[in-house]
Amino acid sequence: MFRRNLGLKGISFLFAILFWLFVMNQASPDTLTGEQTYTIPLVARGLPQTMVVMTRLPSIRVRLQGINPSANVKDLYAEIDLSGGVPGENSYDVKVNPPPGTKAIDLQPSKVTLKLDSVQEKTVPVEPVITGNPAEGYELGIPLVRPSAVNVRGPSAILATLDKVIVEVSVTGANDTIQVSRPVSFRDNQGKPIFGPDPTVDILSAYPGSVDVINPVMLKGLSSKMVPLKVTSSGTPAQGKVLSSLIASPASVQVLGTAQALKGFDSLNIGPVDISNLTENKTFQIQNEKVSLPPGITFTKGTVLSVIAQIGPGVIQKEIPRVAVQIRNIGTGLDIDQPASPVNIVVEGLPDTLKNLTSDQIQLWVDASGQGAGSYTDVKLYWQLPPGVTMPTTPQVGYSLKAHEVKGE
Repeated sequence: MFRRNLGLKGISFLFAILFWLFVMNQASPDTLTGEQTYTIPLVARGLPQTMVVMTRLPSIRVRLQGINPSANVKDLYAEIDLSGGVPGENSYDVKVNPPPGTKAIDLQPSKVTLKLDSVQEKTVPVEPVITGNPAEGYELGIPLVRPSAVNVRGPSAILATLDKVIVEVSVTGANDTIQVSRPVSFRDNQGKPIFGPDPTVDILSAYPGSVDVINPVMLKGLSSKMVPLKVTSSGTPAQGKVLSSLIASPASVQVLGTAQALKGFDSLNIGPVDISNLTENKTFQIQNEKVSLPPGITFTKGTVLSVIAQIGPGVIQKEIPRVAVQIRNIGTGLDIDQPASPVNIVVEGLPDTLKNLTSDQIQLWVDASGQGAGSYTDVKLYWQLPPGVTMPTTPQVGYSLKAHEVKGE
């Protein structure tokens, strides 16, 4: 069997070896061989963070001369230096660094014209776009967006025409209040999406990128209303501490009810929160069922109430030594015989207010209107103190006046 058709088998075997050698010696399609023209990407270098390219970067055609089997065409690219770029349209040189052993003999184009713009920030309102219809027998209230505005960063030319961002919410078939978090999107004046030169890269960004939307869905015949919250407290903080402020979160809430029930309902009291012996800030979570609402009025779904009690240091005392006392409104023909001596005073205020307080910031004086020559003790003292500073006790002040002495000729 092995001896049958030996000549044909030998020739076939020889061709197989030659074909294998041919394939093994063929270069990869990604390697650089001979003189060829390649289409390579263009990369921008050195672009400042305060600038953005408003033109799509073109592809570059380059003709390479030389053979470098170790080089890969996928590693080839052209670049432009934008480190000195300024807003507006300008031409920039295109450069290619060919791999060792090769030479770029033709570059098309060798220059590109790009438009740059400065990056700016702008705060714009968020507008909810509601799509669909609620379930039969239900209707929509006024949607609430939190936060109601976002900070947008992008090219100044686009920001100049951007007056809002939108958030889309579907209410199709809803029979209860909808509370969702959705990303904001950017639309131009015709409602079309805003894209940069490269649609795959976002040219605008927002902070925060998503917002919460509460859209009341209620039985027909009900109404919704935003009412501000008012907060009360009970007790006193720990010794040496004071209640700096009470902050309701949110500042206002949306409630549902009939038009008659909502009439005249202009604010809602929550609390009191117990701040007894607090030494630091505390957040109180308020349960909705413990808040007293008028008959026929309810919270919208997802309402969460809290109160932040901010606790600060209490009033302290500080002694200010040797504060000068002025004598004002001295009568005609009188001179000061014995001036009022500097006094040590005690002042009260918050620690931050008194921390850097000096005698130069305090004015003390007595009024000598209508007084004649003589000595005066325990006179009424007047003062002017910096804001937030008080003087709980008044020091005793004395001085004397004398007739003006006329020198002889």
